[in-house]
Amino acid sequence: MRLRWLKVLVPVLAVAGLAVALASCGGGGGGEEESVTSSKFAPPTAPPDNAQKGGTLTVISSGDVDYIDPGAAYYQYTYMIDGALDRPLLSWPPDETQRPQPDLAEGEDLSSDGKTLTFKLKSGIKYSPPVNREVKSADVKYAIERALLPGVANGYVAAYLGDIEGFKEAEAAAKEDPTTAPDISGIETPDDRTIVFHLTQSTGLTAEQALSLPISSPVPEEYAKQYDAENPSTYGENQVNVGPYMLESYSPGKEINLVRNPNWDPSTDYRPAYLDKINVESGFTDTVSATKKILAGNAEINGDFSPPAQGVKLAATQYADQMTLTPSGGNRYIALNTSEPPFDDINIRKAVIANSDRTALVATRGGPLVGPVATHFIPPEIPGFEEAGGLKGPPDLDFVQNPQGDPNLAADYMKKAGFDSGKCEGSVCDITMVGENQPPDKDSAEVAKSQFEELGFNVNLQEVNGDVMYTKFCNVPKNEPNVCPNVGWIKDFNDGQAILDVPFNGASIVPSNNSNWPLLDDKSINEAMDKAKLVTDPDQRAEAWGKVDADIMAQAPAIPWIWDNQANLASSDVAVVINKFNATADLSFTSLTK
Repeated sequence: MRLRWLKVLVPVLAVAGLAVALASCGGGGGGEEESVTSSKFAPPTAPPDNAQKGGTLTVISSGDVDYIDPGAAYYQYTYMIDGALDRPLLSWPPDETQRPQPDLAEGEDLSSDGKTLTFKLKSGIKYSPPVNREVKSADVKYAIERALLPGVANGYVAAYLGDIEGFKEAEAAAKEDPTTAPDISGIETPDDRTIVFHLTQSTGLTAEQALSLPISSPVPEEYAKQYDAENPSTYGENQVNVGPYMLESYSPGKEINLVRNPNWDPSTDYRPAYLDKINVESGFTDTVSATKKILAGNAEINGDFSPPAQGVKLAATQYADQMTLTPSGGNRYIALNTSEPPFDDINIRKAVIANSDRTALVATRGGPLVGPVATHFIPPEIPGFEEAGGLKGPPDLDFVQNPQGDPNLAADYMKKAGFDSGKCEGSVCDITMVGENQPPDKDSAEVAKSQFEELGFNVNLQEVNGDVMYTKFCNVPKNEPNVCPNVGWIKDFNDGQAILDVPFNGASIVPSNNSNWPLLDDKSINEAMDKAKLVTDPDQRAEAWGKVDADIMAQAPAIPWIWDNQANLASSDVAVVINKFNATADLSFTSLTK
């Protein structure tokens, strides 16, 4: 997804006691962990019948959004904010995880050959001040075209919408003139309420789902083009909105303030929008204190972090009705830079995966309660998971079979790479890791560091803020270190492509806002993805993407180690509603009880 960076449960502290405490709260039934996630801490997906309007909600966060601009946004936490501000053509109501529903559009039509996608926009949807006018189909066209500008630097448009006719020509035009959004000839607007996408291949199903992402939220060209002429674009800070809320102010790294959009018409929207104001406060890097603040406070929820293990125990034993656990639909992995030594050697990559004790990595997040050890990349409940090997993983890949690590097998692979001792030797063994400087990510990175050192690597671990890790290092290929230990991916939509295409397709590698962290560019895998995108039968599509997943794992570009659950907290006077698709609070459905 998108989202990929949200910080989830932490350290090893009292993991055993934590599991017991949670199990006792969860009641009887099946296994302890299952009873916890499915009953006691099941996420509410609808507001209470007596939901009240009014009040101000405070979102407590450690860091900032990735980009306040919806055209560049590609972060789970940012989507939490965008869901209250913007309205894409399609979107995800709180209880929907399978297929996006009409939002800005009143409906869509996909041709039988999968090459023509038509949307009819709802009438009566207006921009917030100072634009005020009604949304037109040309605004959606411009929103997608501006995503090709280097000043916007969208991270997924080429992967999901690159088959639109004229897309490559538009990319070239944006490079020639980076100040003006290029025309994409395959997007037509025959009238103010109709937008048609003409595709060169039968990838309409993918395009349809991708248009549920913020990129299809309308942007008025006459207003935005002055900001888009800059690099980076400053439209995000000056944006106008069509959702129930609008951006009142944004202070990077400090706060985001949302207020009601006076031009929002509730008759056009499925969101109830109970709150009057939403204030996002950043800088709460001590997540233990932040957890206690939310649980004992008023009108507060968590934003970009989940509670540490001791915070989960506190919530489970003393504030049981103030915590929820939601399967994230995502994964976490340690990315190996395959473009340069030493990890351009597949045998070395297989060695570090074989040696990795992934149960120790899971323990840094809170143990088995927070998710099973991952053996490949497509998570449970996403089509292609079982086809890729399920929980056990691809059966013919010995280096990923032992979750606690297999040092002997790792030594064998190191010998195949030319190291007779079974461990790394020489200057090639000097590697750099760039990880996060706050738990739980800090703990995970340090465990990973020790496991690399067991194989003879000399590891220079540089710990920085999470936003710096991505925007300055791991997301910038020319600055990318040998290892990015704190990365992961959440589905962009409910499909294997949404897990694999952007993070592992060579065509997805871009100079900035890059999410192919291993810089994997394998011709056969790229071609297999291109073919899988064209499969429309659901069973055959799951089989195709499952095979791609197994093929990626065979190349050993990363160490997958967890498919995780997301913990969310709320003060006692907050009737929180969780959006199951994004695994975060849905701000447009959440209300205060007082």
